[in-house]
Amino acid sequence: MIALPILAIPVLFFTFSVVGALRMKGNYSFNAKWADWLRSHHAEYLAKELEDKYYELHAPKKGGEVHRLNAIPSVQSTVPHAGPTTTLVPHLQRPSSVPLVVKPGTAGEGQWQPTGPVIGGQPGMYIAQFRADDIYTSQLASAVWIDPKLLRVRLVPGYQEPGGDWAQPHYITGGALPKIAAAFNGGFRFQDAKGGFYLDGREAVPLRMGAASIVTHRNGSISLGVWGRDVAMTPHVRAVLQNLTLMVDNGVLDPRISHNDTNFWGSTLGGSIAVARSGIGVTKDGALIYVAGPTLTAKSLAESLQRAGAVRAMTLDINPEWVTFNLYEHPSSANPSVVNGVPLYPQQSRPGSRYLSPEARDFFTISKN
Repeated sequence: MIALPILAIPVLFFTFSVVGALRMKGNYSFNAKWADWLRSHHAEYLAKELEDKYYELHAPKKGGEVHRLNAIPSVQSTVPHAGPTTTLVPHLQRPSSVPLVVKPGTAGEGQWQPTGPVIGGQPGMYIAQFRADDIYTSQLASAVWIDPKLLRVRLVPGYQEPGGDWAQPHYITGGALPKIAAAFNGGFRFQDAKGGFYLDGREAVPLRMGAASIVTHRNGSISLGVWGRDVAMTPHVRAVLQNLTLMVDNGVLDPRISHNDTNFWGSTLGGSIAVARSGIGVTKDGALIYVAGPTLTAKSLAESLQRAGAVRAMTLDINPEWVTFNLYEHPSSANPSVVNGVPLYPQQSRPGSRYLSPEARDFFTISKN
């Protein structure tokens, strides 16, 4: 008689958690909603057990070869150019090749290939693919080099992270569509980020001294560094997103970073060291570097950012559900508001349409001015 009520408790909790996850708003998967619900209701241990089982089925294999690079998205914008293609516009110099850790490399490995819209005869983005380490040698990391002189990077609030009402929609829509070139994920949930969120005069989540911070300015330039040391609030700051501390500082990796970390640089599926990760950095001349891949450790992410040219860099979001970089093509010259999203690499979990409908978490857009 006593056993039945005791057995009913886990059944009721399971049912309650599933219903709670199903009722959560968001354009992300049920599994991710369920894990979020469990963590928000003091059941972290159960979320971890479920993620452990998931990871056992999807753990990456060590070794192997890369026979060819992923096809680089053919993003040919039909948006009218800012001026004649023969008129040169201010721009940064094309980046140098990414040094390889696996030699000899696959054909084209580490070489930057132009993509995205051409502005005044200059490509605003380049993509490079390369092995991030000599362990998961069948897996590629992808880096995107972005020229802020040609393209404008903007921070967009999610309706859950940071939440609240904003004049700006929580997705790419309206007048932003004809100019959109790409979009990519922001950082952790703010309860895990140890940092804040600021946009257009509003501090939605308090900014923290010492936090790694990516800052966009009203003139389109971008800064990245330690809040209170390298970057600070001025009338020229438009947006700030913070996430943990710098992975790369003055070209040097944080000595705490290791391949075995599963906690400080973010909790991973199944406690795995190698999962989908993303990070952002700035180069010496002011270019923005985004790096992501399906099988990165905390250290191989930091090393990839460093090898791609970042002198300062920070982690962004991790795990397959949240790492997304989409490029957008405009197939119709008659209607440039029609866009198709193209994933940066084929293992991305979320579709190319992410960021084109209301988005739960903060993200960045890359567009023509």
